[in-house]
Amino acid sequence: MSSPVTAVEFIVVFLFTLIAAWTVYHVPIAISGLLSYRRGKTNLGRDCEKDSYEPSVSVVIPVKNGAKVLDRLMDSILAVDYPKEKMEVIFVEDGSTDGSYDICKNYEAKFPGLVKVIHRDRSRGKPEALAYATERASGEILAIFDVDSVINPNAFRLALRYFEDLKVAAVQGRTFSINFRGKLLTWLVYLEEFWFSILMMGRRKLGLFTPLTGNCMFIRKSYLEEVGGWDRDSLTEDVELSVRLVKHGYAVIYEKDIQCLQEAPTKLKHLALQRNRWYRGYLETLVKNLGLLKRFNHKMFDAVVLLSSPIIALLGQIFYPLVIIAATFICPSLLLQVILQLSLIPLVVSILMFTIMVLLLVKPREFRLLALAPLIYAYWTFLSVIVLKSCVDVVLGAPKVWVTTPKEGGIWSLSRSFS
Repeated sequence: MSSPVTAVEFIVVFLFTLIAAWTVYHVPIAISGLLSYRRGKTNLGRDCEKDSYEPSVSVVIPVKNGAKVLDRLMDSILAVDYPKEKMEVIFVEDGSTDGSYDICKNYEAKFPGLVKVIHRDRSRGKPEALAYATERASGEILAIFDVDSVINPNAFRLALRYFEDLKVAAVQGRTFSINFRGKLLTWLVYLEEFWFSILMMGRRKLGLFTPLTGNCMFIRKSYLEEVGGWDRDSLTEDVELSVRLVKHGYAVIYEKDIQCLQEAPTKLKHLALQRNRWYRGYLETLVKNLGLLKRFNHKMFDAVVLLSSPIIALLGQIFYPLVIIAATFICPSLLLQVILQLSLIPLVVSILMFTIMVLLLVKPREFRLLALAPLIYAYWTFLSVIVLKSCVDVVLGAPKVWVTTPKEGGIWSLSRSFS
């Protein structure tokens, strides 16, 4: 029978191997993303006006208590560089209590033929709203936006070019915070979004899995229907759909030049509720698709890696205090002392990559952001606590609750925001 000391060493070695492998796996993805970002805009930035490919587009926007942000969103839709006769805007008013329905109906009256309003007395979550709208949409392409979005005028032109390739099922644009200068929390969320964009670009460059992220995404309606439509029971209907599209052999493309602003949560409790839904959705999608590993290919393997990221984040936060306690108090063996020293490498690498990103890419360059480098670890620790809650919810089968993050609204300079 194994001794307690041997068991502790085994656990520490296992966790260290897992975290080190995770770090090594993501280094080339991060480097590829950083290099791609540094090269500037893609060739999609060339003269958009020469495009002859103009499919019909249904812009689908689930609305739940969005009164403060609807005018800002509508202004950006009207400013989009795309023929309005090729567009329809579908507001799925989903049981709001703040007057959103009246605002949407005013748009419908003011812009007949362009705006449609679908009203539901009781909200059943975003996937239900998307499915409800998709059944009534007439466009070849669905453009999905959240109610707090501010859309780059070039977004449609840049995204729709990809659909000339019949292998392309969906295009995901880059989303980032419109209110990132407001608070320390929104700064940290913005930097997290920036880092996610780097990894998405790296995944694209290396031909890996590209997840849809729920906002600023363009989907070919016929392919969506072919793979079974929206999963109405999913908490992350976006990434769940991405997996099914790739399983059917279709391409999902990420393009950073397709941009959309959105509001970051300004309070920890709102961030916690939002991320609990995200992480639980990732974990449930992971469990649903573990069979992907049986028929190995690089995209499906990377999908499993991405979906398991909340678990790795949680194990990483458990590992560091565990190895310190084990090496100092439980069994101060040479093996654990070596692992304790080596365990700093993944942490240093991740913070170093974060610092390089801030120095090279974040504009305008503000060196005070480097002070956030130590804080990013505290931020990761907070998110890991949320992951733990998500894991418990999955294991216990807790009821699924779709909580809408409150929107604050406000006027923002688009010329300074898009970059």
